[in-house]
Amino acid sequence: MAAFRVVTLNWNGARVLPGMLRSLAPQLAAAGARITVFDNGSTDGSDGAAAEEFGSEPWFELVRSGQNLGFAAGANRALAGVSEGIVVLANNDTVFEEGSLTALLEGLSRHPRAAVAGPLLLWPDGRVQKSMRDFPFAGRLFLEHLPLVRRSSAKYADHSFERRAEWLVGAVLAIRMDAFREAGGFDEDYFFYHEETDLQYRLSKAGHEVWLVPSARVVHYEGVAAAQKYGRDLTLRYIPAKLRFLRKNGHPGSLLAFRLLSSALAAGRLMAGAVCPGLPLRDGRCSSSYFARAMRALWRGGSDAD
Repeated sequence: MAAFRVVTLNWNGARVLPGMLRSLAPQLAAAGARITVFDNGSTDGSDGAAAEEFGSEPWFELVRSGQNLGFAAGANRALAGVSEGIVVLANNDTVFEEGSLTALLEGLSRHPRAAVAGPLLLWPDGRVQKSMRDFPFAGRLFLEHLPLVRRSSAKYADHSFERRAEWLVGAVLAIRMDAFREAGGFDEDYFFYHEETDLQYRLSKAGHEVWLVPSARVVHYEGVAAAQKYGRDLTLRYIPAKLRFLRKNGHPGSLLAFRLLSSALAAGRLMAGAVCPGLPLRDGRCSSSYFARAMRALWRGGSDAD
C-alpha cells in the first residue's frame, strides 16, 4: 500500500472528533500511518481534549490555526507540508467502520487514472447517505428534482457497486497529492460548501477520474460543525456556494437558469407549506421566512463566508 496520511479539519468538534479518532486508531496503527488534526480556531476545547487523549500516540499530530480559515483555506494549509503521496481528507464528523481505511485506499489503487476516491457514506441509522453528484449546472439539478426522472441523476443512482462519479460529497476523500497540487489545491474563494465540487471539476477537466468505493463504509454525522455556525440557515449556505461555482465554471446563462430553477423550487415548497400547515414545522424550507431568505440569497448575491 502506498504511503498515506489522514488529515482532518476540526472546528468545535467536541461532540464528534473523539469518535472519529477512536474509529481510526487501530486502522492507523496497523497501517503504520499518521493523522494530522488541523484545528481551525476551535473555542470548545476539542483540540486540547484530543491532544490529551491521543497526544502520546505515534500516529497522532495536532496543528493549530489561530482562527477559522474556512474549509478550503484550512485544508490547503493542512496539506501543504504533507510528504505522503496520498491523503485521506476526512471530516471530523465521520466514523470509519473496521477495515474501511484500507478498503478505500485499495479502491483508489485499482484505478490509476483516479485522482479521488470516496467511501459509501452512511447515516447514523445505517441508511445510505447519497454521496454521488452531477456537477451543479441547472439542467442536472432540474433532473435531480423531478420525481419521474431523477433516477437518471447521480444522486439517486445505485451506490452499491464501485463506479465512476462526476463528484463525491467531500466528507471523506482519498486524494492523490500530485494531481491535487497540479490542480492548484482547493479554491480559497469558497469558505464552506462546494470547494470539493470545484476541485473535482478541475480535476475532471484535466483528465482525472473520481470513483465511489462502497466496500469502504463510513458513518457521517452530517453538518455538526456547520449547524453550530449557521443554525437555521444551514441549508441556505448551498446557494452562495453554487452561485460561486457557476460564476467560475458555468456558461453565460448558468446563473440565471439556476436562480430561476431554485426560485421555482422554493415557491413550490412555500405553496406546500401553505396547503399543509404542519409541514413547515417538519421542514423549515416550507416556511415563509425560509422563502424570503432564499430569495435574498439567490437574487442579491452575498458571500458564502457570511
